[in-house]
Order: sequence, then C-alpha cells, then structure tokens
Amino acid sequence: MRYAADHIVSALKTAREKKGISQRELSAKAGVPQAQISRFENGDVDIRLSSLVSLGRALDLEIELVPRQAIAAVESIVRAITRSERAIQTTRTSNDVAKLVRTLKAVRSPDISSLAIEKTLSHLRVLERFQPTTEQLEAVKRFNDTLAKTKRLDLDPEVFAKHAKAIELIRTQVAYTAPPVSLPEPAYALDDEEDDDA
Repeated sequence: MRYAADHIVSALKTAREKKGISQRELSAKAGVPQAQISRFENGDVDIRLSSLVSLGRALDLEIELVPRQAIAAVESIVRAITRSERAIQTTRTSNDVAKLVRTLKAVRSPDISSLAIEKTLSHLRVLERFQPTTEQLEAVKRFNDTLAKTKRLDLDPEVFAKHAKAIELIRTQVAYTAPPVSLPEPAYALDDEEDDDA
C-alpha cells in the first residue's frame, strides 16, 4: 500500500513543481494547511481523502477509481497528454529563449564587451536544447523584460552582469541535471508464454 501512496505523493509534488507554485500558494488554492502539504510531500503523514481531492483539483488533477483492467489504457492516455504538454512547454521555452537571443544580438553597448554577450548567448543555446523549469524560465523572461525597458546603448553593465550570471547558473543547473530515466511502456502486455524447453 505504501507504494501506491508514494506514487500519489510524487504525482502531486511533480504537478505542483511543474506549475511553478509553492506549497504556500497551493495551500491558499486548496484550503489545505501548508504544513500538512509539506509533511505529505515528505512522506511523513498520510493525507485525508478530502484534502487529497482538494489538492488534486487545485493542480488540475482528478482523483478517480479505475477498474484494474483499464489501468494500462488510462496510463497510456496520461503519457500521451504528458508528452503533448511537454511539447507545448518546449515551444514556449524556445520562444522565450529565441526572443532573448534576438534581443542580445542587437545589444551594442560600449560598456559591455562582445565577449560577455557571446558567452551569455552560448548559455542560451544550451537552454534551447534542454527543458528549464518554470522558475528558471522566469529568469529568462525577467532578462527579456529588462532589455525591453532599456535602450540597447544605455544598458547598465551591472544589470547585464546580474542577468547574465543568472542565465549561466540556469545553464549549469539544466545541463548537469540528469533527465529522469523513463522507458516507454507498452499500452498493453502480452500474456507470459511458458517455456516448453524445460
């Protein structure tokens, strides 16, 4: 039974992190105390069904009992939806990163070396190949916003350095975090064949 609970805990925590919301924000949306969410995510406490339903709905998830023989089909559908969501997120990431790349290529400031700009562009090219988290992507958006508000020739070198450092840190986090290993699972299983050689 513990495995099933661990699976649910992991699914809720992953959904919360993918949405980029804190435990405190989830608490406010679901009406479940933040301390209880923390203990639940750490596996320290079992959660009441009503709290589980509230947390799930706050994360756009539904709790449903599924007949055992339908589990493979349901899991296949969930995997397909997850792949689709991942593709959408990748497109959004590519758009945000591409926008920042275009803007940085146009920066011409006597106080910012072309080497510093090229180094940041190099870090952004790495981000295009990986999938930053929502929180990490916020740093890209903040850099875009800063550049949009500033005349390219008046860009403060300290402001540039701060944003460039944030992009470098994200590149390091993304590039050196191993992607989760998940092998594709079949939508159905064949019956075990008995070995006649025995």
